[in-house]
Amino acid sequence: METSPSIPVLSTHPERPAISQGGCRLNVLLRLNAPPLVATRSERQPVALSVVIDRSASMAGAKLKAACAAAQQLVRQLTPADRICVISFDSEVRTVVPLSPPSEEAITRIGRIRSGGQTALFDGWGAGMESLLQAEELQHNQKRVLLLTDGQANVGLCRRSEVAPWVGTAQESAISTSCIGLGEDYEERLLIAMAEAGGGNLVHLTAPQQLEAIFQAELEGLNLTLGRDLRLRVGLAEGVAVERLYNPIDPTADGWIPLGSLQAGTTPTLALQLRIAPTVAAAAGAVRELLQVEARWFTTDGEPDQLQALLRLPVVDPLTWEQLASDPEVQREVLLQEAGRQRQRAMEGIDQGDLFSTRGSVEAALCSLEMAEASPEVEKERQLLHELLDLISSNKVSLARKVMGTQAFNRARSRKLRNQEGSDAL
Repeated sequence: METSPSIPVLSTHPERPAISQGGCRLNVLLRLNAPPLVATRSERQPVALSVVIDRSASMAGAKLKAACAAAQQLVRQLTPADRICVISFDSEVRTVVPLSPPSEEAITRIGRIRSGGQTALFDGWGAGMESLLQAEELQHNQKRVLLLTDGQANVGLCRRSEVAPWVGTAQESAISTSCIGLGEDYEERLLIAMAEAGGGNLVHLTAPQQLEAIFQAELEGLNLTLGRDLRLRVGLAEGVAVERLYNPIDPTADGWIPLGSLQAGTTPTLALQLRIAPTVAAAAGAVRELLQVEARWFTTDGEPDQLQALLRLPVVDPLTWEQLASDPEVQREVLLQEAGRQRQRAMEGIDQGDLFSTRGSVEAALCSLEMAEASPEVEKERQLLHELLDLISSNKVSLARKVMGTQAFNRARSRKLRNQEGSDAL
């Protein structure tokens, strides 16, 4: 009987099991298989959460009520070893619950949050981050700021170029940031930049009643975390080039591709297309090394860890290569990641006021899925794309852009995609 590995395994998966003597293009998956939780540890590491809640005027009513109820339920799910801090902000920042163990007093204080004026988003995030940074007793806790907002930052630092570096610095100090955008009026570009820099999650919601499930998912994700700041980088043999990175994510200046946290039972995946020159594949029958992939991350104890894997394939003549069967699993992942890229192109169309181009990009993603082998994941992707077309047809382009941005972010990092209401079950 097969058993699950107890440590992460880095592997390469080519679409075809060989390369052509005359040169070729080859799709490849790079996968980091994380072991399930039962194979890693029996008790979870304690967490320290700063829940930062927008209480500006636009949050009044059902949205703020749902946010408070979700935060209260989150407190109830924590253990005495955990720590919770709750910050609220409008034009001013208030510490609702100072960093402390979960308690009935914390639940009561959260219920007293009332709506106010403008939106000092960065100052609210900063207060939540500082509460975690300054607490010396948290060296064994996983630390995260969970930011919820429904509006535009209009007090204090507001630009992505100003805010994201601060969030990235916090991530370097082992404080991650997840962002939840609620409704149709928040600035998704800012939240995307913060989630990218913070190594956390990005969620869009139009239904406030989904907040409790989202907060629960954040806690469950932290419970499953094996490491933070996961990055992959590819080294290529002579005559081999990366023609395309299908994932809708950009490498850093030094070639690393950031994928956020490493969670038990997940498989972060990169999909690449390689261009292999004829000179590399000169001798039929030989076995050629094509690439080396390296994965790096920090464990929950703050220690650096890494893995490496090689891709070597035999060389065959061009006719034989053309007759080789393609791996449907590789094809499916490539098409799903390419659909994420098409979402980014659709967002560019919205930014340029070109809705014809926007619709065309979404329709192109739908059309390409016809080549994928049927699976629940492919069917879910079709439903999500049809939902986007409905939003565009209804001229809800601002909402469509928010949904597309969140879905592309999560597809790139091999995470669950949610619909416009925030549900991951279609």
